[in-house]
Amino acid sequence: MNRGQHAPFLPVFGVFIGLVWTVLACGQNTSLLTVRVTDETGRLNPARAWVQVGDERLFQPDSPAEATPYARDRSFSFDGVFTMSLPAGQAILHVEKGKEYLPVDISFEVKAGETMQKTVRLERWINMPVSGWYSADLHVHLGQDDPRILTQLALADDVHLIPAFTYWLRGQGETWHADWPDESYTRPVKIDDRHIITRNNIEIERISRESQPGGFIGATFLYNLNQPVTAELNGEHFPTDARLCRVAQLHSPQVVLDSDKPSWSETVVGVALGAMDTIQLCHNHFHRETSITGGWGMIGPLAAGESNAAAGDGLFHRTNSLYYRFLNCGFKLGVSGGSAIGVMPVPTGFHRVYAKIDGAFTADKYWQAIKAGRSFTTTGPMLFLNADGKGVGETISLSAPDSKSLRVAATVRSIENLESLEIVHDGKVVAWTSLKGKDPTPVLEERLVFEIKPKRSGWVVARALFRAPDGLLRQAHTSPIYLSVDGKPTASAEDARYMLQWLDVLESIARDNPDRFPTSRIRNEVLSDYQEARDRYLQILEQSRETWGDR
Repeated sequence: MNRGQHAPFLPVFGVFIGLVWTVLACGQNTSLLTVRVTDETGRLNPARAWVQVGDERLFQPDSPAEATPYARDRSFSFDGVFTMSLPAGQAILHVEKGKEYLPVDISFEVKAGETMQKTVRLERWINMPVSGWYSADLHVHLGQDDPRILTQLALADDVHLIPAFTYWLRGQGETWHADWPDESYTRPVKIDDRHIITRNNIEIERISRESQPGGFIGATFLYNLNQPVTAELNGEHFPTDARLCRVAQLHSPQVVLDSDKPSWSETVVGVALGAMDTIQLCHNHFHRETSITGGWGMIGPLAAGESNAAAGDGLFHRTNSLYYRFLNCGFKLGVSGGSAIGVMPVPTGFHRVYAKIDGAFTADKYWQAIKAGRSFTTTGPMLFLNADGKGVGETISLSAPDSKSLRVAATVRSIENLESLEIVHDGKVVAWTSLKGKDPTPVLEERLVFEIKPKRSGWVVARALFRAPDGLLRQAHTSPIYLSVDGKPTASAEDARYMLQWLDVLESIARDNPDRFPTSRIRNEVLSDYQEARDRYLQILEQSRETWGDR
């Protein structure tokens, strides 16, 4: 059973549901439901819930006032207890708590005039922090001005780090502030040993639903800033995200630069200019039960078979394939994930990225792990990869022509039904196992082992695929383990040419539309950044020919 598809009752082991029914006068046509959610010790446990009565999904409890309804997802977060008025009829109570707890669905009948009390004890199916893995949602637009709400979201959705965006820069005449609202925004807020919130983060988003392909910059996230980025002149088409990110790198060397999607038109520039650390593969166009097609100024298809459409998993496959092309050009980029709660119909951490750290959990350690690529992103499954004892983010050095075979092992654990577990080497699936028909009881665990003998420098990743209720793909995906053969650079002529073709589109749009820019100087700055990116890809093209004999 996939999440979002709720059976009348979830009879999983270890889940205790206590029901106390009391008939009181509470209105002729309505009833009152009080729900307490606890952990294994009996303490109140923050969570997320809704109640379905007939065709109506109810998400606005009567109390407490501190509960946070989220209309886009038709759910609410709460601190462990809530009361809600219900109409008579058949009902389903749904309670969930992020990715590491078993969700619970309870079917019951609501009779007019009754008061009902229910206690739900949530049970873990996995405990990632015990082995040093901590999660973050790298796209949060809800509660940025209210630490109480952010605290509740972190605990209710069990997201270990919530880095909320304080500023959302869109180049539409809004003020670009040079400082945070106050000094408190620079300090992480420690909720407990496993949960932290931060607010020294910014999204720069210049997109348009009506844009031609490649016609708008895209969206870039800047995390862990000492101070905000700003520009004397800014608009929907300037400065480039790469130029702004380089400014951030100067005053905030520890900044983490994340692309919302690899298909945004200027991702090709930011990556080439060293102004990108991670790319979101589990991103905000994939929801609980539906998927959104691409567009909004993303780069259009440049090769046969490419599509930005949700239908046919076009955007899903293009998201992965563009990421693989960047890796094939030799760039070291970790994966990331984000949900866009506050904008999209998903809870906090619906997509998230786990990072491996040593010792006590801190925001600084998390960001260091993300920059180092010790990470995987997921919409559900937990995924692990190693090669000859090396983990994600690490590099294995080999010698040719007698390079040894590498034993690559991928392990997935999931409470979702999965479609496949796969190992990808230099952009091609080299090993896979079908998981169709293998039901979680309640946990599915599978291991895939494969030996490869690299002939050139490159990389290897693992991914686990499954289907959402709309029939379209979702995934967990690791960051790469990098393979260095004789210390030579990873480079691909085919993928470098692809990036040059991409830049052709951007340069043509900038040259053919001078009215996008207030002055010729601003336009020339944009074109200069494009040219610097072009020079980098030309260098990669030449490296691929000289080093690997590519044509």
